[in-house]
Amino acid sequence: MDRAITGFFQDEAGDWVARLSCGHRQHVRHQPPFVERPWTETAEGRNAFLGETLVCAACDRLELPEDAARHKSTPLFTERTIPKALRREHKTKAGVWGRIVILEGSLLYDLLDPGPRTVVLDPGTPGIIPPEAPHRVEKQGRVIFRVDFLSVPGPTDGA
Repeated sequence: MDRAITGFFQDEAGDWVARLSCGHRQHVRHQPPFVERPWTETAEGRNAFLGETLVCAACDRLELPEDAARHKSTPLFTERTIPKALRREHKTKAGVWGRIVILEGSLLYDLLDPGPRTVVLDPGTPGIIPPEAPHRVEKQGRVIFRVDFLSVPGPTDGA
């Protein structure tokens, strides 16, 4: 998934790391001849790349950022009370992750982009929803579930 660069910081080795809008981080080293990113060498160059996008492989793998924290949860839903809005294509807000937690039964989770891919969720398999990724769910028999919403704290390290 393409994600916007929201900031930069240096890691413990002094290499530049981009903060992405999804909450993941990605090294943006300038290592000629293998990687050409001379813009990382100056503050002006890095500032010019704010808002540009990088492919986030962690989002493609449906990995929550390490520091994602739950800030809200829905009430419990069953096969009879699933809101119609969840059964239609919809998205989370920018910077907000979702985690579909199945307490009993199973649920079909369609991630439409990147994808499409359909996953059967059950108590051992939660559904991970990347920010702004179109998705929907569909009942598959008896189910009890909730959706947790997570976000990543703002930057506290240097830019």
